[in-house]
Amino acid sequence: MVVAVERLITSDILKPARYLGNELLAVHKPWDTAAIRWVLTYPEVYEVGASNLGHIILYNILNAQPRQLCDRAYLPGKDLAAKLRETNTPLFAVESKRSLTEFDILGFSLSYELGATNILEMLDLAGIPLTWRERQGSSTSLREAAPTATLSDQGAEGQGISESTDTQSSFPLIFAGGQTATSNPEPYADFFDFIALGDGEELLPEIGLVLEEGKQAGLSREHLLLDLAQIPGVYVPQFYDMAEDGSVYPLRPDVPKRILRRVATPIPAYSIGLVPYVETVHDRLSIEIRRGCTRGCRFCQPGMLTRPARDVEPDRVVEAIEQGMRATGYNEFSLLSLSCSDYLSLPAVGMEIKNRLKNENISLTLPSQRVDRFDENIANILGGTRQGGLTFAPEAGTQRMRDIVNKGLTNEELLRGV
Repeated sequence: MVVAVERLITSDILKPARYLGNELLAVHKPWDTAAIRWVLTYPEVYEVGASNLGHIILYNILNAQPRQLCDRAYLPGKDLAAKLRETNTPLFAVESKRSLTEFDILGFSLSYELGATNILEMLDLAGIPLTWRERQGSSTSLREAAPTATLSDQGAEGQGISESTDTQSSFPLIFAGGQTATSNPEPYADFFDFIALGDGEELLPEIGLVLEEGKQAGLSREHLLLDLAQIPGVYVPQFYDMAEDGSVYPLRPDVPKRILRRVATPIPAYSIGLVPYVETVHDRLSIEIRRGCTRGCRFCQPGMLTRPARDVEPDRVVEAIEQGMRATGYNEFSLLSLSCSDYLSLPAVGMEIKNRLKNENISLTLPSQRVDRFDENIANILGGTRQGGLTFAPEAGTQRMRDIVNKGLTNEELLRGV
């Protein structure tokens, strides 16, 4: 059932463009022709979630799959959250305006620990039980659709509330991915049907195929999760338990004893998309040039989780930037990696883009640089139409502390870089 957004998003709601789903390059696929319907959710407000490159990449990849539909949802502001509860309207996806309970699978990006409570808030707003144990007994098969009480287009008088006569009998499969979920999924194991470990570019389409086959076969929720558990990188907590020493072991012989973290090579073309109508945290085109890092700084979780380091071919980076700048209308782009200055082709890529787009008033920013690798070649490609800045992090104030955290920078290198 479609939520009547025009009755929810009234003049008292801050930044209504957060919830409209009509951004430039947003994908609108027919609901009725999709075999599997995804909703990717970022457990933060729209300005943060719509800026997340991983969120955009997976959204584009899933919508490129045949017979698969992918919508989006974000943590609503306090004003809309209060109105959703006041009108007994479930949280909805921004493009289809469908309740989250109508989708087949609901994925959360858990990039940092403090996002975990936002996930619980979103599940509560959607009317979905928080734990997999509560959801386990809700259905016997992957359902086609599940209408709920909602502020609907055919709403009753007054607030427009229409009660569905059907009882909610099933819920989407709920999963999490991202660096925090990959680094240690156990604190969150009670809340998710499964957890995706590692990179999702290849993993999520494989999950979609298994779901499609399972839906056609009418598999029960347990049997569907058992099939998903055979995919490398998928951890289904209900099939495992924890020993006294903290190790995790399987409870049944037909699931893997060890779940492998998935590793994929970045695909820059999927970074192009979603140009918001409100100012976001990163209001520019972002292209990933390198995934992983070889530095081994002791405080860096992503550096350990994304190994091995993988460089994107320079030609693919240049092509994605050129296409992306023209498709989005941005005049600023950013090259992303854990340490951009370790990307050996960085000066060549920067100069090629400047030459190709020299008449289009563009600017280049680099968010992550090592001062010991910064030189004139990199300095020459920075900036453009707007005045930029440079940030270098010494990480610690003394040589002893830098050595302890394995930062490997000396005072001489810091001064030379400056």
